[in-house]
Amino acid sequence: MKNDLRKKIAILALSIYVASNSVVSGTLAFMQRDLGLSITNAEMMITLASIASIVTILLNEKITQRIGMKKCVDTGLFLVGLSAITPVIFKSYPSIIISRLLMGAGVGLFNGHSANYINVFFEGDEADKLHGIRISAEFIGQMALLFIAGLLIKIQWQLAFLVYSFAFLIMFNFNRTIPEVDINVESTDDSKFRISGQLIFYVVFIAIIIMNNTAISVRFPTIATLAKGLDADVSLYMLILPISGMVFGFMFGAINKLLREKTLYLGLSIYVIFNMVIALFGYNMYIYLASMFFLAFSQSLCTPYLFAEVARFAKGSQARIANNLLFIGCNVGGFLAPFFLEGINRAFNTTSLTLAFSAFSVIYALMLILNIYEERKIRM
Repeated sequence: MKNDLRKKIAILALSIYVASNSVVSGTLAFMQRDLGLSITNAEMMITLASIASIVTILLNEKITQRIGMKKCVDTGLFLVGLSAITPVIFKSYPSIIISRLLMGAGVGLFNGHSANYINVFFEGDEADKLHGIRISAEFIGQMALLFIAGLLIKIQWQLAFLVYSFAFLIMFNFNRTIPEVDINVESTDDSKFRISGQLIFYVVFIAIIIMNNTAISVRFPTIATLAKGLDADVSLYMLILPISGMVFGFMFGAINKLLREKTLYLGLSIYVIFNMVIALFGYNMYIYLASMFFLAFSQSLCTPYLFAEVARFAKGSQARIANNLLFIGCNVGGFLAPFFLEGINRAFNTTSLTLAFSAFSVIYALMLILNIYEERKIRM
């Protein structure tokens, strides 16, 4: 049991950096001021890591087959740790770009394995529970890193990137705890892998979830600065997102056991309601924060549900490919977030900072209707 606990901690620790793109969002206002960036370009600096993540996720299975899961994870963690250094030393626009690309490439090498290792060592309700806790670990990582980044920003905003240096500690513990998995004993006949309509839906769904979550995170600093001024402690306010996500992630196992497929219905309904609340009333910073709380609840319901479902219809190499596709969806959604917000504003010819969130409500409403229709069709 002690060995199982150590394995769980080492595996779940990988998730600390899976959703860490936006933990340096508190630097956005300073980037705009010191580097002369527009709001869209500054927000893109946060989401730029997603491009590199997509590339390495696409290559992930080939790399894993060549060097093994453990070395793939080690390489990724090393790159994330390395990304902490360049902005601090060179303090320039190109150094931040390099940092974001290194960070994204590193996360892309191990984010799929954060779910794969759960499926390798655990199964059934225990695996479902760990997938929920894995989402909590993502939020715990966000919470801790946001807090540390907020403290470092007060000294010098470039120092916020040092939060990625903790990846070296995670790499050390992972190496000491997790054995190499012999993937050669798995069924790795990739010719049998088929991208089903269900998997496509899951990939699109998770892309929209992360796009929504990223949009909330990158837009909030501007809302907070308008309300409180440049001295607003943005990172401290943003802790509400990971704190609520962490709490609800631990509750996922029990909720999913009770609701099963209706877990998605609950999550989608909350997304519809509170994205519309942000769209209509989001200029009030406290309403925005309250909505973030409920949207984190939705993410903690929907995201682990999707990863748990993958483990039911795919095994071995096929499960890794399916998980990688989900993480590609995550990174595509994360990267497109600022462009989605700008595109909706252009379509409606508005400069509103919040109206674009109404588009998320419409998308989720359509997905909810589609899910209900498909379930009724199956029952008939």
